[in-house]
Amino acid sequence: MPMTTDRHALYEASVQGVEFDLDFAASVFRRLRGRPAQVLREDFCGTAALSGGWVLRSPENVAYGVDLDPDPLAWAFKHRLSRLNGSDRVHLVQGDVLSVRVPPADLTLAYNFSFFVFKTRPLLLSYFRAARRGLRKDGMLMLGMFGGTEACEAMTETRRIAAKQAVDGTRLPAFRYVWEQERFNPVTHDLFCSIHFEVPGRRVMRRAFTYDWRLWSLPEVRELLEEAGFRSSRVYVDTGDSDGAYRLRTSFENQRGWLALVAGIK
Repeated sequence: MPMTTDRHALYEASVQGVEFDLDFAASVFRRLRGRPAQVLREDFCGTAALSGGWVLRSPENVAYGVDLDPDPLAWAFKHRLSRLNGSDRVHLVQGDVLSVRVPPADLTLAYNFSFFVFKTRPLLLSYFRAARRGLRKDGMLMLGMFGGTEACEAMTETRRIAAKQAVDGTRLPAFRYVWEQERFNPVTHDLFCSIHFEVPGRRVMRRAFTYDWRLWSLPEVRELLEEAGFRSSRVYVDTGDSDGAYRLRTSFENQRGWLALVAGIK
């Protein structure tokens, strides 16, 4: 089996948990709406891992992946859709999530903190309004966020990733994933981060991915969702417990680091 150190494959292996993410989003939707979601929209979809996983869950499922960058979309076509059972039900669109038009979705996901790219209130409000327009009448938007005391600090986190098989069947060696928060501006909440990959026997892949974000807070996001016309929102938090589960919370004790999923309910 050939081996790859492609940066997109390394990212998928170290960052994305497709089945967990889809299980949770589908469960919340069914619990709140009393029916299964079938049409998924994946905003800022990158290599469309969630879209690909979605259509594998049911022959009734359809996915629309939207991204402005042609590079990960081309990778998805070559490495994912070319061998995916149900690829005809995955529709990848190169476009701006603020203005692109695709059929209305039951469930729209903006995960991996991707909407942090919008660094002003008017821009983020525009996105939430566009996302709401893109939902069916009982649709739901799910947003991935992070925070905590260390989110405002320069810091580095390293994890060892075991060898595994990439989506296209090639072999990924064991490697180290390095998340670096390089700088944070308390005045603007601008946060610049990068991902590095350390593969044994290879030159370190520094800044394989970089992110120039605003670190948004939970109340800011919920207020903007309400202003955009969402009927309500819910916050599900993973504060680092051993089971890794997200739980509905109206309050929780701040920690060095936490992850949250915010559901905007149309």
